[in-house]
Amino acid sequence: MDRKTLLYCFGVPLLLLVYACWQNIRIDDGYVYQVTRYGTVGHSAAADLLRHFLSKAGIFLSLMALLASASAVALCFYSVRRARISADHLIVAFNLCRKLLPFIMVTVMSCIGFALIAVFLYEICWLYTLGPASALNIKLVLFILLVIGSLLIMVLKSLFLLKKCFTLFEPQDMEVHGTAVRENDAPELWRWVRELAQRGQAIVPDNIVVGLFEGFYVTASPVQIEKGERLTGNTLYFPLSYAAFMNKEEVAAVIGHELGHFSGNDTLYTLHFAGLYAGMENSLNYFYRDVGGSGWLERLALNPTIHLGMWFFRQFHETVSGWSRVRELAADAAGARTSSSMALAASLLRFSALNERFQGPMEQFFQRKLATDDLVHSLFTELRSGDRFDLSASLEEALAHPTDSHPPTRARIEQLNVALDDALMAQASRPVEEADYLWMRSLFRDASALSKALTSGMASEVDAHYEAYQSELKDLASRATDTLVVSLRKKNLWIFVGLTVLCAAAAVMVFTLSIQWNSSANSPMDMITFGLVAGSLLFALASWTMYTRVRQPLFTLTAQGIESYQLSAPFMLDAIENIGIRSINDWVFIDLFWREGYQPPKLLVSRLVRNFIFEPKNRKVVLSLPGGLLKGEQREKLSIEEFYVALNEYAESAWARRELSKHSA
Repeated sequence: MDRKTLLYCFGVPLLLLVYACWQNIRIDDGYVYQVTRYGTVGHSAAADLLRHFLSKAGIFLSLMALLASASAVALCFYSVRRARISADHLIVAFNLCRKLLPFIMVTVMSCIGFALIAVFLYEICWLYTLGPASALNIKLVLFILLVIGSLLIMVLKSLFLLKKCFTLFEPQDMEVHGTAVRENDAPELWRWVRELAQRGQAIVPDNIVVGLFEGFYVTASPVQIEKGERLTGNTLYFPLSYAAFMNKEEVAAVIGHELGHFSGNDTLYTLHFAGLYAGMENSLNYFYRDVGGSGWLERLALNPTIHLGMWFFRQFHETVSGWSRVRELAADAAGARTSSSMALAASLLRFSALNERFQGPMEQFFQRKLATDDLVHSLFTELRSGDRFDLSASLEEALAHPTDSHPPTRARIEQLNVALDDALMAQASRPVEEADYLWMRSLFRDASALSKALTSGMASEVDAHYEAYQSELKDLASRATDTLVVSLRKKNLWIFVGLTVLCAAAAVMVFTLSIQWNSSANSPMDMITFGLVAGSLLFALASWTMYTRVRQPLFTLTAQGIESYQLSAPFMLDAIENIGIRSINDWVFIDLFWREGYQPPKLLVSRLVRNFIFEPKNRKVVLSLPGGLLKGEQREKLSIEEFYVALNEYAESAWARRELSKHSA
């Protein structure tokens, strides 16, 4: 267990336990009874009884949080150990966790929250026992009541999240761009897929979704077609783009591989586990993001729970990834049985090469620079004139998959016992063949209409995204068009002037005393005088340096760049990739990182007076800002936070104008 998780899961409840025990010891330290003519002054037995109850409650709740955290750790180690035995044990262990872990997480969350409330209520009772109320005591009580109210809201909020916690591992819908094809739309495709399923002794999918971009895959999670229907059951995704450039045997091997996940022992894993596990990751990430926006008190109670869940997931993830790779190799064997080992090996290499060849046309399409009503046909026209495919990088790649992790292609081919010889390379790297393209089209009643419909739908989304992006750019570009004059404050100047005068006066005084006392040459008095004179000169030099900086504006922010008397040319704002800020006392440093290829301006001043420090190796310029800033001709005070926000706004606006000019070109 990492230190952060250990600190949150055990450190927080342990700290509360120690504090509650200390409170239990303090029960008899209240105000002493005094009986006067006006009655009894001091704390009552009821206050002592309430403090006793609250301290015991804090101890009990802290112990419960510790016990729940320890139970989660024990459950995790037991489950992971069992999960490493087999995939069946993995499913059993995971089902046990999905039943118990939500209860444990809510217990930890609630116990820590209520323990904090008990601790703070105890302190209110203790303030009551100190004697007659003072203004300070009343203010402390009100403050603690506000803290308790915040904690109570947080605990109630966490309890309302109980439903989400119990549905942590529900499968999530997969959003897919494509269209579901029925048998009357693609009779040959359905007939062929049934034949492949029978050949590989797999389950026939309930749905076939045809799309453009992603690779082949199967899923048992519900599928939500973008702007379309929701599909349940087993779904096969069939990409027209890849199928158009692979032959029948290669596509059969790939589909056989995917349907292999719906056969034998893998069926239970694919149908029931994969979606639940993906849901677990999504839900934990949602909770983690939710905590990030909470206050520190909420994080104190919620972080142990979230870190516990995330650690639990990380422990499982390694085992799940291992079994996922085993499943992929088993599915490869199913694909080889459905078609042939040679065809599957060639498809793996060709698939990686196709990814490379698709990048250019796809990028043009998404940038609205490829005018087409049929993207698949345009890809075919673009690639058929090319040479053989380049397979140099294909062997070491691990093909992307939306639901599983794949081993590297080389390892998968070696597992298939296929030699990496010239015959395999020649088949995988062959130029685009029209026969493959025509075979793919024969699977559908009207492949051209289907491809055009998918292209039109994607083009509409690209257009909508482009318009929204352009609107956002125009909004950014309209901001920060005025100039902002920035000067340094004289705060540090007067400090250095004062130190100069002080050292000079001290030197005169010491020199006068040395004359009156008739001190000899090289006496300690002379050494002190020399040191004070040297210090006075140094502070005078620093004063002059500060004066040269504050007598004129340090720089001016314009819509295009940062203009300064210290620079040979403006530092262009649209060249800034990132902005960082750090401070040391009153001295603030702002880091401006410029994009690769940009040539920054040169410095025109010496090291002593410069406020711009260029670091070409890091592609960075540092703005050194001592003593605070002023803005405008009226030299109004400008906080570092305001300047940082303004600088970001100017940089974003300049970048937006640059992007708009690129798109309009």
